[in-house]
Amino acid sequence: MRLGLVIPLLNEQELVTEVVASIHSTLAAANIEHTLVLVNNGSTDQTGHLIEGLAQADSVEAIHLRENAGYGGGILTGLAWFEQNGMPDVIGWCWGDGQVAPSVLPVLYEKCITGTPLAKVVRKERKDGLKRQVITTGYAATTRALGIRTPDVNGCPKLMTREAFETLQPRSQDWFLDAEIVIGAERNGWEIASESVVMHPRKAGRSKVNWKTIVEFTWNLSRWHVESRTKSDD
Repeated sequence: MRLGLVIPLLNEQELVTEVVASIHSTLAAANIEHTLVLVNNGSTDQTGHLIEGLAQADSVEAIHLRENAGYGGGILTGLAWFEQNGMPDVIGWCWGDGQVAPSVLPVLYEKCITGTPLAKVVRKERKDGLKRQVITTGYAATTRALGIRTPDVNGCPKLMTREAFETLQPRSQDWFLDAEIVIGAERNGWEIASESVVMHPRKAGRSKVNWKTIVEFTWNLSRWHVESRTKSDD
């Protein structure tokens, strides 16, 4: 059994070495065979140089995008690498900011290999500032109002079985990717396993979530709702 994990990175030079080392050591300690695909998503700092060095390890691959492909686009690039080089038994993604402890990864992996199609975190405690709390609260209220039952749709890491990934075939290039996966799982009637975590403050760097991402996410969610209503009326 093998885990394939995509980590999208945009200007994370202060954190990437520590974050990747922490993820690798956590998975190695749990005896989980794994491959980490680090996607340099158009960084303008030293992120690309650093991950090229990290990719000297057998279990790490580096992909470099000249221009930022969007949050979802960066992740999809990493997922495509696995499709071309051999799909693992469990596949997914996590953030490269170190705000969620990697100790949750073996827990989510275990849920997948024991039969759960999709496993993700739920951020029960937030220590990453008022702005992010307000944004997340707004997301949660919107998704509930539109009938999405799963809490914290954007919570990561997200892991899924190879079969689940092949069924869902995610395609969102932007921040809607996380919601797309959850919505797809709910539509298929799948169990979605969750594990509660703390969202820690960033040690360095800047969050990529801003008001533009809020508008983007809300527009996509509204579009999905309209499409769903149209299909149900048909």
